Amino acid sequence: MENSRKNIVIIGIIIVVILSIVLGIYLYKDYQNKKYEVEEIVSYLYYPIYENGKMGVIDTKGNIVIEPEYDNVNIPNPGKTVFICLKSDKTIVKNDKKETLFQNYEEVVGIPTKGTLNSIPYEKSVLRYKENDKYGLINYEGKVITKPIYEEIESLENKEGELLVKKDGKYGVISQKGACIIKNEYDGIIADGYYDEQHKYALSGYIVLLKTEEGYRYGYINYKRKKVLDVNYNDIYRELGIEDHENAYLEITRNGQVGLVKNREIIIKTVYQSIEYDRNNSIFVLQRGSKKGISDTTGKIIVPVEYDQINIKGIRIQAVGNDGITTYFDISGNKLDQINYQTVRKTANENYFITINSDEKYGIVDNTGKVILDNNYRYLEYLYEDYFIASNEQGYLGVINNLGETKVDFKYEVLQKVDNSSVIEAKILKDSTTDVYSSKLEKVYSNKNIFIASFKNYIKIYAPDDIAYFDKKGNALENTQVQDVALYSKKQNGKWGLVDKQGNTIVDCIYDRTTSSNEHGFAGIKKDGKWGVVNEKGNIIVEPKYKIESENSDPEFIGSYYKVYYGYGESYYTKQIVD
Repeated sequence: MENSRKNIVIIGIIIVVILSIVLGIYLYKDYQNKKYEVEEIVSYLYYPIYENGKMGVIDTKGNIVIEPEYDNVNIPNPGKTVFICLKSDKTIVKNDKKETLFQNYEEVVGIPTKGTLNSIPYEKSVLRYKENDKYGLINYEGKVITKPIYEEIESLENKEGELLVKKDGKYGVISQKGACIIKNEYDGIIADGYYDEQHKYALSGYIVLLKTEEGYRYGYINYKRKKVLDVNYNDIYRELGIEDHENAYLEITRNGQVGLVKNREIIIKTVYQSIEYDRNNSIFVLQRGSKKGISDTTGKIIVPVEYDQINIKGIRIQAVGNDGITTYFDISGNKLDQINYQTVRKTANENYFITINSDEKYGIVDNTGKVILDNNYRYLEYLYEDYFIASNEQGYLGVINNLGETKVDFKYEVLQKVDNSSVIEAKILKDSTTDVYSSKLEKVYSNKNIFIASFKNYIKIYAPDDIAYFDKKGNALENTQVQDVALYSKKQNGKWGLVDKQGNTIVDCIYDRTTSSNEHGFAGIKKDGKWGVVNEKGNIIVEPKYKIESENSDPEFIGSYYKVYYGYGESYYTKQIVD
């Protein structure tokens, strides 16, 4: 008897161990499936084409892969051989061998993304299939990820790699691997929109809602998939100006009153009509009834909510009472007894502050308040180092240093930095002239009707009669320094041709314009206002016959096709001749 009991105990322990192992494996797989990486397109292998009102597919050499015989063609992932073809309202999926794929499903389509910043507006790892009027997910190889159990599947806005799914009338969220992220128990789910350059939208949370007899009620789930706020608020909005990965600052509304929570912690009670965040100074402007005040990000009131009007003047707070008396505070809420300036603005340089006096004239003080430049300018804007964009009495713009010395003459209507560089773009509008200055404020280029494009490591200037390259400081570059291609544009005696990397002439300089060859080996040649195409050996594929409007960029070619953009991040190639 005793041995039997021991055996039963041993068997029980074994069963518990086995169940624990199985459960552990299941939980680990579920955890892994909730983790995902958005696929990056390393290389484009296929492109849609448009001919005679129909669409097809070509490869990188311009060879037809799918004949242009469909009403529409989508390539959700141009690195994979899956093409979604539409003909007479019927969807057909083809591969590069012209074989029909996934015929055992009623329908297979790509899933458009929403609100994401990329050139391929589709989910790149999964497709949606339909079976018995329900939807599921498969990957591009046809492996089933989820069974067809959903009434709806669509991309979750601002959350590429996550899908909004509807089941039994309720919405939830699953990952592109099919793992449940949020259970199907809500009447709506949206991502809160939080974004930073490193993580993109991965750290944004979820605003969930339920429909009640009194209307919609909102709750919040953070990016770790933990419920932070129950679904009992009239509205929830995340303050996106506060860059904090781990803490979500949520503006909540209940019974018409607004408050603020930091995750679960109430930092501003729901007793206000409005709360507005000033991201330059990390403060909140509060309104209760007709009165206004200021709090910091901890919820501490630094300017009492007793003023009729609050104006943020750079790093000054102007508060007007019902008696018309104006009181000034600094950003910490300290009263200022002596006011020399209406507005004091921070700059990107902690040593300089731009001041504006009661006459709306601009000047500069240092971080101790010492005057560096008197308020004699109509406008000032910090540029970089010790330089400022300034406007004189006539309204013309130039550049001065911290001593007030003119470094770029006051003759421009537009003067600004080129994106992500220290190169200056200065425009004279009356004759469409643009002068370009280096970081040393030396004029390095001038032309009419130009367009400047900023790339990762260089800028490119397009002009009707010229192309020029510069680094981010304004040093001139050759096109061979910024591109690694087979053929490079060359201008000689007012005409354009193509040379190889060694400078050998491949296409004589007889054209009005040429483009360097692209990654596929094709270059453009322009003559009498029309474009043609040559291959990487300089052989003409298409004599100049295409009219392509491309003042702000080079036209792009693959074989005998040229690229057309038609919005929403999508494009196609065509041979269509435009008169």
